[in-house]
This record gives sequence, C-alpha cells and structure tokens, in this order.
Amino acid sequence: MENDLEGILDISQSLIDSLTAWSETATWFIVAAVVLSAALFISYRARKRILFGEWINRYDSEQTELGKSIADLLLFKLRYIKRTHELSSAKISLWNTFEDIPSFRQNLDKEIDLLASVQLGNYGKIISGTFTFLFRLFPLFIKPASLSGNINLFGEKKTIIHISLENYSPQKWFKHENLLWEKDFPEMSMEDIPDVIEEMAYRIYIDLTGGDLFKSWQCFMYFTKGLRSYLNYTELKRASDLEDAEEQYLKALEYEETNPVVKYNLGVLKYYQYKNDMNDEAILCFKQALNCNDRNLRARASSAMANALGQKYSRYKTGKPNSLDTIIEAVDYAERAVALNKKLDSAYKALAYTTHQLGEALAAREGNNLSVITDPDHRSTKLRISAIQHYKRTLRINKKHFMASNNLANLYLEWAIQLRTQPAEVSWLTTWKYRLTEFYTQQVIIDRTYFLKKAVYHCEEALKVNPSYQFAFDNLGNAWYERKDYNKSYSAYQNALLYAPSYAEAQNDLAMLFLVKEYEGYDLQRAFERHKEALMCVKDELKRKEKLITIFKNRMLELQIPVEEYMGAELLTMD
Repeated sequence: MENDLEGILDISQSLIDSLTAWSETATWFIVAAVVLSAALFISYRARKRILFGEWINRYDSEQTELGKSIADLLLFKLRYIKRTHELSSAKISLWNTFEDIPSFRQNLDKEIDLLASVQLGNYGKIISGTFTFLFRLFPLFIKPASLSGNINLFGEKKTIIHISLENYSPQKWFKHENLLWEKDFPEMSMEDIPDVIEEMAYRIYIDLTGGDLFKSWQCFMYFTKGLRSYLNYTELKRASDLEDAEEQYLKALEYEETNPVVKYNLGVLKYYQYKNDMNDEAILCFKQALNCNDRNLRARASSAMANALGQKYSRYKTGKPNSLDTIIEAVDYAERAVALNKKLDSAYKALAYTTHQLGEALAAREGNNLSVITDPDHRSTKLRISAIQHYKRTLRINKKHFMASNNLANLYLEWAIQLRTQPAEVSWLTTWKYRLTEFYTQQVIIDRTYFLKKAVYHCEEALKVNPSYQFAFDNLGNAWYERKDYNKSYSAYQNALLYAPSYAEAQNDLAMLFLVKEYEGYDLQRAFERHKEALMCVKDELKRKEKLITIFKNRMLELQIPVEEYMGAELLTMD
C-alpha cells in the first residue's frame, strides 16, 4: 500500500515538474511572441510614417533659418491637403485620397528635438542617453522614409530647390524607392518661396498617392481648395463658400477639362442645392465622372447618378415621358454601384432610396389600396422591405450615415400615412413583440403605429449625428403630426426652417399644421400666408410648385375645409 502511494506521489511530482518546465518554456514563447508582434506592429506603423530629415540652405548664408522655415511650410501644406481630404470622407460622401498618404513626423533625427519631443530630459542623462541611442538604432533595422531638402544658388541668379524622399515603401515590405522633386527658376525672391513650396507640396502628394486621376498638380490644387470651401459651406451655410467652391472646381477643369474627380465633386455640389436645374447639371457631371479607370470613383458616381435620378422622379416630378422609366434607371445605377464596391455605404443607401421609390410608384399605380400595401407578397411591399434591409446595411457599414437614417424614417412615415385606416394605437408590449419578431425572423411587421414610432426613432438618430439636418426635422414634424402631437410637430418644423429658411416643403408642412382645428395655433390666415411663402421658394420650379399646391389642397379636403370658402382659393391657383 505504501509502495503504491509512493508511486502515485512520484508520478504526481514528475507531472508537476513537467508542467513547471513546460510553463516556463511556454512563458518564454509567449514573451517572444509578444515581442515579435510588437516589432511587427512598430514596423508596420513605421511604414506609414515619413520623418522630416535635414533641411539645408545654400542659397543665402545670412538666412540661417531658411531651410527649417521651408520644411515647416512644406509640412503645413502637406498636412493641410491631407486634412482636407480626411474631412471630406468624414462629413460627406466624396472621393478622397487621405487614406493613401502616410502621416508626417518632423525633426526626430535631431538629438535635441528628439529629447524634447519624448520629454526625456527630466529622467537624467543615463535614461535619456539610452532612449536616444535606441531611437537612433531603430532606423538601422526598419529604415523609415525620410523627406529631406535643400535650396541652392548656382551662379548669380539660378536657384534650385531639391526635395528628396528616401526609403519610401508604399506597397511592398522589402521594396524601397527614392523620389526626387526639383524646382528651378532664373531669379527668386523671398516672396516667391511660399508659392514654390505650395507647388512642391501638391506635386509630392500626387506622387505619393499614386494613380492617374490627376495629370497636373494645378488641377489637384484647385480641386483641393474647392473641396475645402465646400466643406466650409456644409458647416456654415455661407453662400460665399459655395460660390468659391464652384469657382475653384471650374479653375481645376481649365487644366483638365474632363477630370472625373472634379466632375464628380462638382456634381455633388450641384446635387445638394436641391433645385431641379442644378440636379440636371449634377446628372451631366456624374455621367462624365463614370468615364474613369478608378473602380471606387465609378461606384460613387453610379450611386450619385441613382440618387439624382431618384430626386428627378420623386422630388422634381420630371424625367422621361413615362416617369417610371426614370426610377427604374435609377435602381439600375444603384445596383451597378453595389456591384462595383460592396463596402461602400453610399452605394447601399442609393439602392435603398431608389428601391423605396420604385415600391412607392408601384403601390401608387394601384391607388395605394390597403390590400396592396399590406400584402407581404405584393411586389411593391417586397421592394419596400428590400429597401429597409439596404438602409440597415448602410447603417451597419457607417453608423453615422444620417441621410440613410432620415431616408429610412421617411420610408416608415410614408408607409404609415398610407395605413391611416388601421387602428391608431398599439400597446408598448405589442411594440416590443413586433421588435423581437423582426429581430429574430427578419420580417417586417406592417403596422401604422409601429411604423410611426420607428420613423420618430430614426429621425432622432439622424439628428444625433447632424443636429442641423433640415430634412430630418421635417420628417420628424410629419411623424409627430401623424401621431397627433401637434406641439412637437410645430417645434420640429420650426427647427427645419431655422436651418433652412427657404426649404419649401417644411414651409408647406407648417402651413398645413395651422389648418388643424385641434391644434392650439389653428389659424387659417396664417396657414395661407405660410403656404404662399412655400410657393415663393419654388416659384421657378413649376412641377415642385404644383406638388405643393396639390398636397395643400388634399390636406384641406382631408380636414373638411372647403377651398372656395376661404381667401386661399386665389392663392392655390397662382402662377
């Protein structure tokens, strides 16, 4: 018995020793793996960086800081370009280059600047010296790219600026290349330097991003300046910024008449002015932008074409003799956009929007009959459900796509309006039951009250991202109107007009709110005055004006207000 027990103890001890030895080995393996991973990560990050190296002035010995001043100015210009394109991607769906350009770090090759930048001076000479040595040793193994330059005077007048980039590896790990940019001119004054450095910055940026979408640095420069002005316009809504953006884009086209990038962004500028004539000009720009080799740009241009044609059908009521052909063409462009880039949020948003409008059109052709709009097997219903899925896909790709959130709210709202004959309310328990059913079955529960709640939710989600988005406020006002919360509806309409005073649809919706006798602000005279203001906003767009008049008339009939009995009769037929 004792022998058996000793044998078990021996086996246990040997097992423990083996585990201990194995754990020590495993620990070293883990440490090695961590170190290797860290090294690979640092190496990868280093490839995305460019150090600013030595800048030498051989032009004027008295200007001792000229080399550093040129370096600082070049760095500022490069960061300005990068930041402009970075903002364009974050704020609006535009073609951009910022993901292709490395970040820039400055002056890490100089010991005094290195110590200041990492703040090692307070740790004593030994630690500071050790870290300085390691930082100097690091480039021997990883060789980060270094951007250096000098300004030289040859003879009495000829001046040359050299800028060189060494150890640059844009694509492959073990492939490095050296690039050189030069600018020479017979005579140069100090006042010429900023313009020369600006030219060099745009030339460097184009070369580092690669591709052949821009043939000249001048075109790219004016394009970038136009983009910056347009971004300012999206934030501040100053007409001067919009005018300047268009002017800069047109200057860019003087250098490259058919440049697809400039054409696309010019089309975006015109499209978002929400006018029929501008929308037609945008369509022409998008068509020209489709003629390019860049797959992603073609995807953006195709989705933009889909949106513009969708607006032509739904908002402006213009297009081909059979307007249904216009929205079918829009769906086709949206499908092309998705096929070109399945990760592009704006492509799925365009497909959702056009599919939604086609579903609306097919339902309208059958008089929006209740048996049609509640039939899950009817083609119009299938298209709307498909649009909902595409909007949700858009928001999974980009949670901040406030336009998709607003459009999804609009889909639910329009569907709810057509379901007015359904019961007005469902309990909160039923609402949660609908949500769980949709979540687990991916089915859409067709219920008016449920749709109105979802419309309010998605409007509010859009406004969380863009608190000044007038279309979301207008949709929110309409949703609260349908839920008979007229005070909230009034507040939403007022916010829409606060950010867009000439937004005709919001003016018209507010006018119709004053027709409601149950609303505490009921005032027929005020309703007609607001309606007149709405018509004045679109006085040159006859189709859009006709649509506003029709909607206002229908609301009066719905509220049992005889049109002939009020002074609005003349107003409703105004030219």
